[in-house]
Amino acid sequence: MAGPPARNKYGFDSTSTLSTFRKLLRFPGGKDSASKLATQTRRAPSPDPKDTVTRLEPRRLARSFSHGATGYSHLSRTQSLSTNAEQIKETPKQEELDRCAICLDDCTEPKRLDKCGHTFCKECIDQYFQAIKPQCPCCFTIYGDIRGNQPENGRMVHIITRHHLPGFERNSNGTIQITYTFPDGIQDERHPSPGQRYHGTQRTAYLPDNKEGRHILKLLEKAFKLRQVFTIGQSRTTGRENMVTWNDIHHKTSYKGGSENFGYPDKTYLNRVRQELAAKGIE
Repeated sequence: MAGPPARNKYGFDSTSTLSTFRKLLRFPGGKDSASKLATQTRRAPSPDPKDTVTRLEPRRLARSFSHGATGYSHLSRTQSLSTNAEQIKETPKQEELDRCAICLDDCTEPKRLDKCGHTFCKECIDQYFQAIKPQCPCCFTIYGDIRGNQPENGRMVHIITRHHLPGFERNSNGTIQITYTFPDGIQDERHPSPGQRYHGTQRTAYLPDNKEGRHILKLLEKAFKLRQVFTIGQSRTTGRENMVTWNDIHHKTSYKGGSENFGYPDKTYLNRVRQELAAKGIE
């Protein structure tokens, strides 16, 4: 079972949003300020005064026609309406291209991300990558390795048993049994309570010994090296604080019992855990 998300030294975790990051970056007003700003961005941008005058022109034309005025044709009215619609439709798109999605202002020293092509202020995106994670805040494309705050003194080992997990009796060679071990230790600046002791743990998890299960094992080993599998926080099973606990990557800790008991059979589990790992840049 997953525990609370890992927090970095800035106090942010993997679920932190742009609004929380803006408080650190430029908005000392805190939540209210960020909330107001987010509300403003959902509203349509104010039209240019020239567009407002242009949009009034068809009404004046209609009034002129009703009074028998000459010099305007029906074609000119249609063209005017069409031109105004195009201007109104295109203007916000251009503004969005020039606006940094982090600070919600015009881009200064624009920096374009090479994989996805999104552009931000250089200062904004550099600080976002450092404080939150190296991931585009618009499309979530990952840039570099995302490292967690899992204690460094842990071990991950696995063995193969002949026991077949429920649901994999005919399409596996047995079971991959993974054991994680963490002794007690002292929290550092990346943890919730630096300087305080944390309580270690030993956890066992299971995967089917087949092609897909062995692939998931390789991904979990990579995630463990990047310190993403565990974190330090409150245990959801015991409620105790300062515990080594799961960190957003679900494991099957029982042979049987189904998904409600963290066991097998569970037809969608391998696909789900692969998606959770991909969200952390593990593919």
